[in-house]
Amino acid sequence: MKNIYLLSSPSYTVVTSEIKRITEDNSNITYESLNSTTIYDCIDDASYFGLFDEKRIIVIRDVKYFGGKFNYEEEVEALINFFSSLDDSMTIIFVCDSITKTKDSTKRVLALGAEILDYQELTEEKIKDIINGYLETNKITIEKNALELVLKNSLNNVDIAIKDIEKVANIDNHITTDLINEFGIKLENVDTFEFSNAVIAKKFDIAFSLLDKLLASGIDEFQILGVLSSSYVNMYMVRDAINHGLTDEEVAKKLGYSGTGRVYVMKKNSKIYTTEDLEKIIIDLSDLDIKLKSGYNANYKLKEFLLKL
Repeated sequence: MKNIYLLSSPSYTVVTSEIKRITEDNSNITYESLNSTTIYDCIDDASYFGLFDEKRIIVIRDVKYFGGKFNYEEEVEALINFFSSLDDSMTIIFVCDSITKTKDSTKRVLALGAEILDYQELTEEKIKDIINGYLETNKITIEKNALELVLKNSLNNVDIAIKDIEKVANIDNHITTDLINEFGIKLENVDTFEFSNAVIAKKFDIAFSLLDKLLASGIDEFQILGVLSSSYVNMYMVRDAINHGLTDEEVAKKLGYSGTGRVYVMKKNSKIYTTEDLEKIIIDLSDLDIKLKSGYNANYKLKEFLLKL
């Protein structure tokens, strides 16, 4: 079996934890991004082995070959040819924007023994598993009600939830509901949701005004990002489910909604977008998340995102 992985998730936490699990602390890892290099350069690099290298891992980010509507026939053919000579000493992890199992390129790689790790849709159970793993690793305990409050305030965004837990754990590594209420993030601010609604409706004059107000008030940029991400991901999941023939009731049950009201809202909000539009926006939000975590100016990057919509 080839050591090839197709990994996809909107969550930075999920991507990094899966890479860590696969690599098993192997330090001989090379990271590449197809936004800054070509797949041919990656293949050339992967073909080189040092004299004493027993195992080597290459992580290639921003991969579009296994999802979306374009075929990238030449690049995929070059990959298939390279995979034919791959042995157990090499592991390649493709961090994909999206994965479509029925796409020809995906089926060809799967036929070679690749494994798909698709976490684009994170259930609440999966989110809790990820958080519990983080808690155990970092020796943090949290009350059940406190965890539920974190999930509510983060709109079930696992990255924001863990960021919130990490912040509160600096005060006390046994996290209570009182600590979350006092020091945790709070997304109940109506202006945050007004901003999200303005962005979704493409009312950019209102959106830019509210963004300035939110940032001036000192609100955490990841709270803003969390609201936007949750809205667009939910619109995409509802649209995709409807496109696959599910009824409103079936969609609500599949996505864990309490009723069909939220399905109706997501359908209404998404009318001005195509499925491809929503997919691209989610990818852009994921890129924005990484940039903000890398120290980019939040004001500039958030406004840059709005201008690209």
